[in-house]
Amino acid sequence: MKYKDLPLAVKQLLGFGFILLIMAAVIGFSISKMFDIKEDFDEITTNRLPRAIAIFDIHLNTTNLRLNQLQHAFATDKIQKQEQAEILIRLIDQINENLDTYNTFKAESEAKNLYSVEESKLFKSFERKWEAYQDLSFSIFQLSLENKSQQAIDLLNGDGREAFNDFSKDLTALVKVNQSDAYLAAQRAEKTYLSTHKVIFLLFFISIIASVIFIGGLVRYNTIPIKQLEKAAKQVADGDLNVTVQIDKRDEVGNLARSFNQMTASLRTATENLQIQASELKLKNDKLQTAHNELEEKSQILMKQKTEILQKNIDLYDTMEELKKTQEHLLMKEKMAALGVLIAGVAHEINSPIGTVISSTDVLRRCIQKIETAISESKDLDELQNSHNFQKAISLLNNNLHTTVNASSRIVTLVKSLKNFSRLDESEYQIADIHDGLNSSLILIGTETQQRISIEKKYGNIPKIFCYASQLNQVFFNVLRNAAQAIEGNGTITIKTYQQDDKVCIEISDTGRGISPEYLEKVFDFKFSSSPERVKLGSGLATAYSIIQRHNGEIKVNSKPGKGSTFLIILPVK
Repeated sequence: MKYKDLPLAVKQLLGFGFILLIMAAVIGFSISKMFDIKEDFDEITTNRLPRAIAIFDIHLNTTNLRLNQLQHAFATDKIQKQEQAEILIRLIDQINENLDTYNTFKAESEAKNLYSVEESKLFKSFERKWEAYQDLSFSIFQLSLENKSQQAIDLLNGDGREAFNDFSKDLTALVKVNQSDAYLAAQRAEKTYLSTHKVIFLLFFISIIASVIFIGGLVRYNTIPIKQLEKAAKQVADGDLNVTVQIDKRDEVGNLARSFNQMTASLRTATENLQIQASELKLKNDKLQTAHNELEEKSQILMKQKTEILQKNIDLYDTMEELKKTQEHLLMKEKMAALGVLIAGVAHEINSPIGTVISSTDVLRRCIQKIETAISESKDLDELQNSHNFQKAISLLNNNLHTTVNASSRIVTLVKSLKNFSRLDESEYQIADIHDGLNSSLILIGTETQQRISIEKKYGNIPKIFCYASQLNQVFFNVLRNAAQAIEGNGTITIKTYQQDDKVCIEISDTGRGISPEYLEKVFDFKFSSSPERVKLGSGLATAYSIIQRHNGEIKVNSKPGKGSTFLIILPVK
């Protein structure tokens, strides 16, 4: 198959494939050279440089060893000699560690044929001289320990100095050899990098030029027939339907040219048919005009009916607004009623400890009077302490103080719970703890209720949620109060919380009378009452339902007569 007959996608694929082939060759060459550069740098950083550092450390430590040997020999104090001896041992250990490190890198270099003959000779010479110097150092150390300091000094300044100078020369030469080898390796790496950079840049420039030339030729080859089609399309747009396109290709452009020729032929035929149909349409248009006049009359009648319907919709909207205001008014009345019940309960709960405080205060006053009398009648401190009236007054004073503290703590707890319940400082939509709201509502129900009703808390590990905290507290209070009122005599209220997916669930169950099935569907309606079977709820549960709906949550009830009720509140976490 010829190139001109290939599909456009294949032509483009061949063009891009050629460009990618050039780029792949350039990238492959670059990667190969980068590996060579990496090997040079690895040789410097992982072998030559650490080896040079090891030799330098050996040179430094041997110099320090020589200095400390002189200090040890001249030391007169036994403690000072011991300290210098420990330093000498530590320096020798460091030198041996450096030698081990050097030998490790030396073995790696020898395996790669990177270890020079000169460095090998110097290191062997150093090892031999170092062994001799260690033997000499041991003799000097022994003389010093035997308090033969002068002999140790003579040996150290004689043969010791000569041996030290000999292996120091070898170490200095080794340092220079390693520095020279590292410098030459760095120069090789730099030279390789520069040459590679030039070659890569040249190849990249050549590949760009070749790609531009190839793509330019390919675009020109493919756009010439497209321009022919564009010229023919303009002629057709100007009204010339006799134009044809001569493109001898079998690709998409050739198919488009043949389709264009078929289109112009079809347009010529269609134009002739349209002229015939135009006369027929004129006759039909006259008939449609007559029908239009009739429809216009009917439209006026429909417009009048539409106006009447619109007025009725306005009246209906006004009625709905009035109902909405009525509902809000009823909700506010229920809130005020619940607030009245809450205030009455809290007032009763606070009055009891306040009465206790007042009574205790009166007893305290009388105790103080007795203590003052006992003090005035006593002649000395011992007689006062042994006085029966004084001891009795002190005992009563302590007991009443304890009673007063307990009563005051009860008042503080009630006030704190009332504050948490109302959340006056958190009226905005914000994060809150469900368990705090439940606990505050339980405290505000009243001690008399909790004395006859057992409260079971099955709190789960639930997160804090975003909500109107005071409104949720009103829901909890209404449901808990309803549960308490449904229980005659002793009973149990169970509170269970848990998380289900991205929602928090609160179950409040009671062992009260329950609700009959016929009233269960109306439990959230305003003014619901189940007569003798259930206490009158007013609009409390309707208010709770409205608040939960505002939080995009759900509230459900499941109840059986004689077995109690369970309210399920579901709230989103966010």
